[in-house]
Amino acid sequence: MSDSDRQLRAYWDDLSRIDPDAAIIDPNDRRGSKNRYLAGVRDTAFRDGLQRYVVNSGILLDLGCGTGSSTRPLLDAGHAVIGIDISRGLLRHARNRCGDENCVFAATDGRRLPIADAALDAATVYVVLSYLIEDDRARDLLESVRRALKPGAPLLMIEQVRKHRRLTSDGPKVQRTLSEWRALLSSAGFTVELTRVLRHGRFPTTPLIAAGLAPPETWPFIARLEARIAAATGILPWDYAEVLFEARA
Repeated sequence: MSDSDRQLRAYWDDLSRIDPDAAIIDPNDRRGSKNRYLAGVRDTAFRDGLQRYVVNSGILLDLGCGTGSSTRPLLDAGHAVIGIDISRGLLRHARNRCGDENCVFAATDGRRLPIADAALDAATVYVVLSYLIEDDRARDLLESVRRALKPGAPLLMIEQVRKHRRLTSDGPKVQRTLSEWRALLSSAGFTVELTRVLRHGRFPTTPLIAAGLAPPETWPFIARLEARIAAATGILPWDYAEVLFEARA
């Protein structure tokens, strides 16, 4: 394992010592409302995407599964899931959350997947490759995912996107451009079928949710509002966006 891999594992192992939900989205969300809202947006996007590709059963990969927050809804939908993460600390939370109910969890070195070729019916990824700041490393991991997928199987990936590439201090993490993400997927052998802006990172309602001023019953309306504005405006010059990429192996 390289120094950068060890640093990344240490970063996530440190976060595994706090609240399991805060660890994987926003560690500073003290109430937990923002993290629950964002997890709901993520889970809805993955559920709808799997339905579009008629993936009603089979074996799914949850790459960067973290504490199992994204794994649990996939299990509840009837899928068998392989959860992969670089952090053993996060994986302990995932096993506690999901048990051994039709799922298995394994640690990775961040470069290769311990999965046979053409074994998977679909894969989901939520803001994982943004933490691989070297493009060749991100491409190598995507190639490993593509090989593990059956031919034509879908990859559903949500990542942070900017108008102009930006390196952030949390992680560290890179927010690539839309064209850079598409190029990475194509170079890894995927056929990109859809890109959709789900939400903007600094949407005005997000602080209200975090402060507990927007009750949960308003969240579906807020999510629909965010999605409509995001679809109309695209990626804004001053903000990052969470973008769903759908691709086939």
